[in-house]
Amino acid sequence: MNARHSHFTSRALALLGACLCAQAAFAQSHWADGINIAGEAVHQELGHEAEASVGGAFTSGNFRSPSMGKTIWSTQAEAAASSAYEDLYLTGVFGFDLSYGTGMMGSMFSDPGFYPIDVLEFTPGDKVKQTYSIGGGFAWKNGSRWTPGATASFQGVNYAKRKDLRHTTYRQEFEIAPSVHYRGEGFEAGLTGIFRKDSEFITAEQVGQAKADSYMAFLDKGMRYGTMQVWDGSGIHLNEAGVNRLPVKQYTYGAAIQASYGKLLYGDVQYTRSMGQVGEKGYTWFRFPGQALETKLTLTIPGNGMVHNITAAYEWHSMENNEVVTEKVTEGGVTTPRVYGSNTVYRHRDMSAGVQYALGHKNGWRAMGGISFDHARDLSTLMYPYFDDDRSLHMNLSAGGAVAIGRFLIRANLRFIQKIGEHSHVVDVADESLGVKEPPTRLQDWWDREQEAQDATRFVLNAAVRYTFPVGIYLEANTLWIHAFKVVLISGNDRQTSGLKLGYNF
Repeated sequence: MNARHSHFTSRALALLGACLCAQAAFAQSHWADGINIAGEAVHQELGHEAEASVGGAFTSGNFRSPSMGKTIWSTQAEAAASSAYEDLYLTGVFGFDLSYGTGMMGSMFSDPGFYPIDVLEFTPGDKVKQTYSIGGGFAWKNGSRWTPGATASFQGVNYAKRKDLRHTTYRQEFEIAPSVHYRGEGFEAGLTGIFRKDSEFITAEQVGQAKADSYMAFLDKGMRYGTMQVWDGSGIHLNEAGVNRLPVKQYTYGAAIQASYGKLLYGDVQYTRSMGQVGEKGYTWFRFPGQALETKLTLTIPGNGMVHNITAAYEWHSMENNEVVTEKVTEGGVTTPRVYGSNTVYRHRDMSAGVQYALGHKNGWRAMGGISFDHARDLSTLMYPYFDDDRSLHMNLSAGGAVAIGRFLIRANLRFIQKIGEHSHVVDVADESLGVKEPPTRLQDWWDREQEAQDATRFVLNAAVRYTFPVGIYLEANTLWIHAFKVVLISGNDRQTSGLKLGYNF
């Protein structure tokens, strides 16, 4: 399951900009919201702007997945700047986040669910995560109808647990997106290429002698089906001969096209293909190809001191996990892996579609409302003839806005998430004549709690109050509160994050 499909977030609502909490300027071109920096540059007014901020946040509450911390303390530092000249447009961003979580166990990956496999450990302890990111872009406004540009970004994550079973996880993400923009008579068009690489590897260790029944690990091959062994067993792949870590890497290629008609209509379509692999040095244990399609269309209607935006969006994602059949062959005293083929053990499909209405008034206040539907299907075929088919449909409603009162800016967004109909879950045998009686190993307790978190009816409130001083410095208090109804397996109904941020606009 991809990380975009978190149990506690709605990807479709995020896509539609449901939050509206970020002082959206409705007079601003929609090209600034897309991936094409050349289109953004064409519509940017000459001048410079920059913002720097530092802040901290505290998270607590028991409505959480088993891999989340009981409490999380975090600090952040961010900076962003842009400069628009007559012939050149430049942007740059930098960010750093330090998080400390207590009572954590479960996934060893820094972003659980991003890859179709996972490795889980079961000793509660503290974890520390450092995330640093840097990026920038440029566009050359050469006086012709054609404007070229490009962006590049990098993010690194260090993630560590210092209580057995100890592990250190390193993650890197790199993306480059060259773009071109064409400005015609009354219409505009753009094209962007996309190249992305993400990689992550886990190194685990045990200090001292293990206690009885301790330091087991579970290799999840999809839907919490997999292998349970001592952490350094050959079925977990954390510490194999010749490969003393679990490495994962993924390459993504694609393109996006954008078009607009005056200030009335804007649309974009993006398609990407990816190929991921688990293993290295000739030892390949899994391959996971994927595809993604994302599109949106925005209609802008001005009138009577107001601007109306209507946005429709659609996303589709597909991924499968293929387990590679490998044998270690020794010839002449040298052991090498020999690949015989692969078996598909997991498939994931998801689709989301929605529409949002947003209103901006000349006096500065904003309001919005939206609805979206998310449909997901997971299919596990880990051990033939058993299969597990899981399907769900959820509805997301949102409403929010922003208003300035003197030097105060108040922003809020409320979401309501509910399962539609029954959550279809079928476990069956494709061929009973084979006489297989033992189903594959599953972490049933974890799966049940994660399904309850996904299906629980809940409200999500996101609010912030910002005060701006005359010199451009601002102080902001913000909160995220989740309240779920009728949960049984999860130990609580609520989860909150409260934060403070000090920033400077210049």
